[in-house]
Amino acid sequence: MPISPDSRQNQGQRTHAGGLQPNNFDIMRLVLALTVVVAHCRILSQSASLSVIGALNPEIAVDGFFAISGFLVVASYERSSSVRQYFEKRARRILPGYWLSTIFCVLIAVAFTHKFHVGGFLLANLTFMNFLHPGIPGLFTSNFLPAVNGALWTIKEELSFYVCVPFIVWLCRKYGHDIILPILVVLSIVFREMTHGAISHQLPAELAYFLTGTLIYYHLAWFKRRGLWVVAASVLAYMIYSFTGWIFLQPCSISVLTLGACYLLPHFEGPAKWGDFSYGAYVLHFPIIQSLVALGLFSYAPWTALIVVLILVSISAVLSWKFVESPFLKSRLRKTSAGDGVTNRQTVASG
Repeated sequence: MPISPDSRQNQGQRTHAGGLQPNNFDIMRLVLALTVVVAHCRILSQSASLSVIGALNPEIAVDGFFAISGFLVVASYERSSSVRQYFEKRARRILPGYWLSTIFCVLIAVAFTHKFHVGGFLLANLTFMNFLHPGIPGLFTSNFLPAVNGALWTIKEELSFYVCVPFIVWLCRKYGHDIILPILVVLSIVFREMTHGAISHQLPAELAYFLTGTLIYYHLAWFKRRGLWVVAASVLAYMIYSFTGWIFLQPCSISVLTLGACYLLPHFEGPAKWGDFSYGAYVLHFPIIQSLVALGLFSYAPWTALIVVLILVSISAVLSWKFVESPFLKSRLRKTSAGDGVTNRQTVASG
């Protein structure tokens, strides 16, 4: 999750015409987050009973997050009055939930091991280098994967995207986004084709999804007019990829299908009307699943364990939004309102 954690965009997304248009960003991110949760239940538990949900692919859901991020984060940058304000908005959205998830992992480690041997894990995760110390001594060692929160690798990718955005937008303004973005997408896909293993899922490779989302942002009016045809072509491209493995067809097709769901489907808020719960669900679900696997619930009653995970993740995501994420966003709202008289909560909170 990967995840694209922007603020309440679904009620305040600006178009190039300056108006407010309803969309499905929040509910789509929630769907993607829950897809990752359910898929990780199957993968981490290794339960044969859950094999029927094997079609759910967490990597595709993460790629969809990256595409949404490319749209919303560049939109946020374009609306920012300065680079400093842009980075402040990104920090307020991503850091509180991320640090909460790290503290949550530490508390689980102490509860399971009754020891506080978490120095390496804490340092690595607080500095977004969780790949250096993914596990905690004595915790989840009997699980299929010993990682405490294996979902956090995408946050490092998100931060890398955020850092790249000012430079990419500068290039787009200087040379044109219809030149720069396709070139960078192609280079990203070439990198992915030429690499293998974990490195094939690092920044250059994942940038294709992010920048396809950015390209759709810059052509939003055209996308909304021609979107059904573009989506149909993307469905065909993805089907060809599924049969042939031609990876160059995957990034653009997934990105188009994801953003098509955000803008072309009828507007539906669902639980998103009460808050943006997708980020909390994403960063907190992994240790919850690992804990229930370690306790043996998935071995005893896998479907019951899945339901318990969904309940616990839902509660955790709501609490994270209400008491951690939202207060940080509202503090920016109060600061902005005091400075320039802005009182439209939806517009300010949209980032």
